[in-house]
Amino acid sequence: MKKYILIGILISLNAYASQLPTKTDVIGKMKLVNDYWISQNPNPGNNQWARAAYFTGNMDFYTVYPKDSYLQYANLWANNNSWGLNGGTATRNADNQICGQVYIDLFNRDAIKDSSKIKAIKTSIYAMVSSTKSDDWWWVDALYMGMPVFARLGALRNDTAYFNKMFELYTNTKVTRGLFNTTSGLWYRDESYDPPYTTPNGMDSYWARGNGWAIAALTRVLQLLPENNVHRAGLIETFQKMAAALKDRQRTDGFWNPSLDDPNDFGGPETSGTGFFTYGLAWGINNHLLDSATYYPVMTKAWNGLVSIAVQPNGFLGYVQGIGAGPAYAPAGSTQDFGVGAFLLAGTEVVKMAEGLMPVPSNFGMTSIKALDKTHIQISFSKKIDLTSALNAANYSINNNVSVLSVVAGNNDSTTILQVGELNYGSYQVQIKNISSADGSPVEAGESGSFVYTGNIAITASDYEAGTSNTADKTMDFDFSTRWSALGKGQWILYDLGEAKKVSSVDVAFYNGNVRKSYFKIELSADGTNFTEVFNGESSGKTTDLENYDFPDQDARYLKITGNGNSQSLWNSITEARINFEDNPTAIPKLSTINPILTLYPNPLSDNQLTIILNSDNSGINNLTIKDMCGKTVYLNTVQSTGGRMEITDLKLISGCYTLLVEQNSVQNAGLLLVK
Repeated sequence: MKKYILIGILISLNAYASQLPTKTDVIGKMKLVNDYWISQNPNPGNNQWARAAYFTGNMDFYTVYPKDSYLQYANLWANNNSWGLNGGTATRNADNQICGQVYIDLFNRDAIKDSSKIKAIKTSIYAMVSSTKSDDWWWVDALYMGMPVFARLGALRNDTAYFNKMFELYTNTKVTRGLFNTTSGLWYRDESYDPPYTTPNGMDSYWARGNGWAIAALTRVLQLLPENNVHRAGLIETFQKMAAALKDRQRTDGFWNPSLDDPNDFGGPETSGTGFFTYGLAWGINNHLLDSATYYPVMTKAWNGLVSIAVQPNGFLGYVQGIGAGPAYAPAGSTQDFGVGAFLLAGTEVVKMAEGLMPVPSNFGMTSIKALDKTHIQISFSKKIDLTSALNAANYSINNNVSVLSVVAGNNDSTTILQVGELNYGSYQVQIKNISSADGSPVEAGESGSFVYTGNIAITASDYEAGTSNTADKTMDFDFSTRWSALGKGQWILYDLGEAKKVSSVDVAFYNGNVRKSYFKIELSADGTNFTEVFNGESSGKTTDLENYDFPDQDARYLKITGNGNSQSLWNSITEARINFEDNPTAIPKLSTINPILTLYPNPLSDNQLTIILNSDNSGINNLTIKDMCGKTVYLNTVQSTGGRMEITDLKLISGCYTLLVEQNSVQNAGLLLVK
């Protein structure tokens, strides 16, 4: 019986791998990944190569799916970096020049051209064009970083000098340094990997992402190089040799190994190389440089592998090998900006082959999702909502088996509040459908967004790494690829639990925790002023996962972690933290044991007016009791309900957390109210 089940599964997987999803599905996955990345990186970051590589993908995605926010994000990044180059205009390092690809693409889209936007990259590249030096690109990554910049300027200025210099630099890398093996059709990362170097298993070392940089570079150059250019035929020949070599090395799950010829040298799926390969193969098919019958199954299997294995439900893109100079493990929880860029590039070509109508971006959608408490989620939209569709619970779905019980209007005409089944600590994804704005604009197909529920713990810190998104909130976003970072001894991060709880231990994961020890202490406080030290020591230096630091149970509202650097530097970097406490130490009955839960609006409460919505449409007199978290009754009154709705206008509550109990004819309903 088990054999038949396995055969059935394999048949299903092979059938799935042989066809592309619809255009709507492809764009939906690209949006999911890109929107998640942007939500996790509201500060778009520096102009160095890793982040610039992401923006090359973001810009190409905008080309096929012109959603305003993607272009705005790219312009914000360029403006924040003053349209400049890391290392200044004198740099000849291709890593510093890749940002120019995005600057030029943005410049080309402007109706009114501002030459200052591309002044720095023009100055840097022109200096190289005017020079006789041609040995700058000593590593294969440089092909992706540099070649498309030369090609863009050559096309923009209609000047073959840029194409010629590009080919001269490329030839030095390929031939003089011997990085391209014409027999295998693959590239070595740099001269240190040329034979006689081998993997530990005695095979040539061909790095997946290194070859990904190369085929993606050829793809981006051939898009712009004139048909009659003297160098075009040679570049196409290399492109086709690479495609043939990659076809023969694809894994059964659609990915490629980090080490292309040695599956036992850091085996497992790797997303960044696979993304670049998918991009190149799809572009080659679309532009008739690769035979569709031969390469379409390879490309399709790769895309379906990416979206089914690497893309997580919340949009997190996993299995991306970190920054390096050769093959390495790529765990499921590893992501990088350039990996997201590679995925977006792949999708821009894959979607051209998919069936169905191309989705059109809408100016109406979700702008933020926030858990107000464990049973209420607030969703903000970009425009005034149509109440009929927006208050229909069937139009919302949440992963992890969280049920949407009801929906009410929020505190303005563009928000809704969802009453849901109880949330556990973690990351969630909300998907919406069939919702319109008041002026009739529909949400886009596949519209989704993510939020994290941490029990509304407030997080602050003494400092964070300037120019990055490495802020304190990243330590509780359930994403091990993000982190809080601050330089220097004595830097601290503070967690406010909102009320006193019995704290028993803390789980902490440190950035690069598998190669260095972090030195730190943990303190607890009831008032935020007087702290008691409960731990002072170091991490194991053996794992990037959460490690538990135990101490005697203690009632506390605040927990502070103070860093004193690590065994390699004075940086303090925490990727994730979990505070373990008794959730209800005051002996107040848990709401779930009282009976169904109320919907309260607004929650948190910011003035004296509160709307209570019962879970039924009953009318009549209700007994309303409000207690603070010490169990003290602070409000007791009778309130008239009409159609299950009550309005209270005389509340005078101080900031804090309260329980509400509404009773009518022995039927009880309970809710949790936060007051700002």
